[in-house]
Amino acid sequence: MILLLLLNILFFSSDSLLVKEKQVAGFSNAVSMTMDALGSVYVLDNESNEIIKFNSSLEEVKRIGRKGWNNSEFDNPTYIDGSSGLDIIVSDGNNYRIQRFDLKLGYISSLYTNSETFLPEYKFNRPVATIIVNSNDIYVIDSDNNRVVTFPRGFVPTTAFGDFRAGKGSLQEPLKILKDSENFLYILDKKRNAIMKYDNFGNFMKTIKAEDIKTFSLYNDNLYILNSYGIWLYNTEKNAFIERKIINEDLNLDNVTDLLIYNEKNYLVLLKKFIILFIS
Repeated sequence: MILLLLLNILFFSSDSLLVKEKQVAGFSNAVSMTMDALGSVYVLDNESNEIIKFNSSLEEVKRIGRKGWNNSEFDNPTYIDGSSGLDIIVSDGNNYRIQRFDLKLGYISSLYTNSETFLPEYKFNRPVATIIVNSNDIYVIDSDNNRVVTFPRGFVPTTAFGDFRAGKGSLQEPLKILKDSENFLYILDKKRNAIMKYDNFGNFMKTIKAEDIKTFSLYNDNLYILNSYGIWLYNTEKNAFIERKIINEDLNLDNVTDLLIYNEKNYLVLLKKFIILFIS
């Protein structure tokens, strides 16, 4: 608590303002968003079971999906990732799979996480979040066991980390996973109210705590942590909070589901029914 108080005092001397620029509606229950290497933004709606693609001006380009179990259909999907720059990955937990799409949202393939060919210690049902590391390795948050299961080259799981045996590095309720330019992994753990840092071999490195974390994003290897005080910037090289962005909008945090830092000036906040673009 003393640390948080000191951080708040520090931020008062280094605050800056985020001003609302644009709001885009059209969702039933948006839960996750990502960006590809070309600057397009993708939003995952787990009530309409759709992916909605936007261009850099937040104009809708395409939407695909409906409720179902066939290719390009979903059942309450939870997470979307485009960080590979080459494709889009969706965690389709109620269908026990991960679906892969090209940047035009054409279906490529599915990975079923409860396949009978997997070793029992790596088999699970519901992937809550997924990310691509080292171009083709798939890292999946296993919500059944509160851990991360790794699929080298995206085929067969061979390792897992962050489970109850990991001590200080154990995950209790992991929800979101991101990577930086050196492939260090950052996982939002809701129950711990912290972001857990690991290397890409699954070795635990540190816990980053802040007050009332709602979600976070990564840009230029800085963490951007959204909470009721605004957006806190954490420099991963200095291992320190360096700035706070104050939002000039009264956001209901219960409706906020994701954050995406588009560039140094543009901040996207996702709520259940719409996206808000803020300008720094």
